[in-house]
Amino acid sequence: MREARPSDHLRHGRRWKAVIIAVMINAAAVPGAWAASRVALIVGVSKYDKVPSLANPSKDAQLVQKTLQKLGFEVKVLTDPNRSQLIEGLGEFEQAAAGAEAAVIYYAGHGAMIEGVNYLLPKDAIATTKSALTGSAVESARLGAAMTGAKAVRLIILDACRNNPTATRSLGGNTRGLAREAGPTSVQVVTLMAAGPGEVAQDGSGGNSPFAIALTEGLTRPGITVGELPSYVQAEVERMTEGQQTPDLQGIWPNVHWSFDPNGPARQAQANAADLTKIKWEKDQAFWTSIKDSDDPADFKAYMEAQDRGEITGSFRRLAANRIRALEKLPAGSFQMASRSAQPGQELVTSAREAFARGDYRRAAADWTTAAEAGNGAAMYNLGVLSLTGKGATKDVAAAARWFKASADAGHSGGMVNWALCLLNGFGTGRNEAEGFRWLEQAASKGSATGMGMLAEAYLRGRGAPADPRAAAGWLQKAVDAGDGPSILQLADLYERGEGVPRDTRRAFTLFERAAVAGDADAMVRLGYAYEDGEVVAKDEVQAATWYQRAAEAGNSEGMSSLAVMLENGAGLPQDHARAAEYYRLAANAGDARGYLGLGSLTARGAGVRANPAEAIRLFQAAADRGSAAAMRNLGIMYETGQGVRADRKKAIDYYRKAAQAGDEAARGELDRLGVS
Repeated sequence: MREARPSDHLRHGRRWKAVIIAVMINAAAVPGAWAASRVALIVGVSKYDKVPSLANPSKDAQLVQKTLQKLGFEVKVLTDPNRSQLIEGLGEFEQAAAGAEAAVIYYAGHGAMIEGVNYLLPKDAIATTKSALTGSAVESARLGAAMTGAKAVRLIILDACRNNPTATRSLGGNTRGLAREAGPTSVQVVTLMAAGPGEVAQDGSGGNSPFAIALTEGLTRPGITVGELPSYVQAEVERMTEGQQTPDLQGIWPNVHWSFDPNGPARQAQANAADLTKIKWEKDQAFWTSIKDSDDPADFKAYMEAQDRGEITGSFRRLAANRIRALEKLPAGSFQMASRSAQPGQELVTSAREAFARGDYRRAAADWTTAAEAGNGAAMYNLGVLSLTGKGATKDVAAAARWFKASADAGHSGGMVNWALCLLNGFGTGRNEAEGFRWLEQAASKGSATGMGMLAEAYLRGRGAPADPRAAAGWLQKAVDAGDGPSILQLADLYERGEGVPRDTRRAFTLFERAAVAGDADAMVRLGYAYEDGEVVAKDEVQAATWYQRAAEAGNSEGMSSLAVMLENGAGLPQDHARAAEYYRLAANAGDARGYLGLGSLTARGAGVRANPAEAIRLFQAAADRGSAAAMRNLGIMYETGQGVRADRKKAIDYYRKAAQAGDEAARGELDRLGVS
């Protein structure tokens, strides 16, 4: 029996923890020795003999070439190559990549997917028929095959169009892109594509495409890692194209901490890589918590600038970009615009925000205190956050509640929402659900996207008002339209269950995808499940693993344990017990039941880690304490067989019974075998 996924259960209540901050740190393995060699092949095809030419590929190729050379890559450039030149160039690159630390291929030009196979079009490609195109083009799978010898980084970057030149629709003149990769090498390499399925890539109005600009800017961010690069590029391309183009990612990284910056933090302090990651994550989570309910686009711009400086990981960059777009569309006379312009002490709020981004919480607290004394609602709200988290102030829930109330009374929508949550949950004040509900109504009526989402949650749970799923769905849709990221996931849950709306699993999948693309780690996991199960969308285990790793990078323990399961079982990925154990350990450190269960199983068997039955018992117990029925059954087996503990039939039966009561069918079989009920 499959161990129940955490997402199999209702997620009501996730939002109610918004006031309580839980920072999840991805303390993955420290990288090994610094890069021995970095090689790259850059291909730009603008001038075609028999298909429409493109304006920017050769210019984009030059931009990427210069960027990678500055980062210490040995670069070979192919400009407008014909088929034989492209194939010859790939052969030479394969030799260069063998044993290299990092191998990157960038292709800009026309491409097409025909009958499930991706093709890249060289200068002399013929597109009169399908057979002519496939005979004159180069299968994109050749790119992956040319870099499998690289050790740490195997990255393909495809900036090409999805239009089929043999169809009635033309190549599209000035657009390009490709579909997701398939085949045996799709797991071994990571592919970053300029546009997602069903989209075409824009050339842009200047000399380079939005994708090439975002890519090269991302590559030169201080200390940026391979794990952070795709999210940065996706957010920037979405911003520059106003949401019309979203780059796509497939594949999992051998080491998410590998840095493009040859002189960045990863090289300066190899042994402290995990600590550096932790610090950036802590700052990232704290910064986002302090601004996520803000109505000021300057807050979200400051967040993005902090990532640009390498101070935070930028996990919420796309959510920040979405909030900026939504807030900048507000009319000049709106509540949010008026409340911002009327706030005193705004310069101090700005300086405090900058200090907070640097991790100087004491300076931030001092400036916010001065601004709050002048009546600034945003400063009061942030002082509430500091009191709640203990950053720059003594941790004091009652003080946090007082600051949130003061902020709410001053008209700050974030203060309204958090004061409402204090009332609903009795955080630092007496519980008063009806009053909390009224504050949520007020925040929502003022246009607060977060307030709308929280009001929907109140209707779902019947907190402060009778439960009303239809009203909840309506408010969630309004929150989504207003740019509230978490509401996308909540609305997807309703469509998946048919609660308050007609059941529509395809609509739910679309919303999960939208939330995942926006940076919601829970949605990434749900999207991974959808691709792994293949019930609503075509089964694609590589895409599932891709989303699990991205969720894991965002500190999501469910993503960590989900990827570990795939690595342990060799499902869609090469079986790797050592890596599975590492991801299980990360998940367990975050309190994930499947993390404890999986690591216990590997420890009991000695797969990927040293066999240690006594340690396996401890891990199984930790998983069982967190509700894992499979762990309860495993404890029964350990006690029955005397592995890591003295054999005890009575205890074994007790654990089998607990597991059976928790729904484990295999445990019922064990009880039947022993002749007990």
